[in-house]
Amino acid sequence: MKVLFLKHVINVAKEGEIKEVKAGYAQNMLFPKKLAIELTPKAEKEYMEKLKREDAHRRELIENRHKIVEDINNKNLEFKLKTWANRKVYWWIGEKDIIKAIKNKFWIELTKKHIDLPAGHIKKIWESQVFIKLGKDAMAKLNVLVESE
Repeated sequence: MKVLFLKHVINVAKEGEIKEVKAGYAQNMLFPKKLAIELTPKAEKEYMEKLKREDAHRRELIENRHKIVEDINNKNLEFKLKTWANRKVYWWIGEKDIIKAIKNKFWIELTKKHIDLPAGHIKKIWESQVFIKLGKDAMAKLNVLVESE
């Protein structure tokens, strides 16, 4: 019996694979646990359509990532922090602050996993660089300018 695996089954098949299995194994193990479905022409057609939709969605995301990188690459973000008399800052600038500034300035929503602070949190009055990673092939560099308030 040919089945289409909906989930990864260790030592049997990975998700999306089509394999020939014994009818008893499919009926007693795979179907009740919804690990696989019987491969009918209708199920195969639906699965192929699903793969096409996912591929189109993936291509769209890649195109959008490159547009975002073009929009924010080599741009400046400016922050003002309160300082002590000896120019030490009260607080620091972290990923959340950078995400909020990007959202306010460029109208782009990011998460903490996209922000790379090479030297850690920004704790000094100076200019530093932050990298925005949106995938293997999409990375932007932002200049963060920190000034005293």
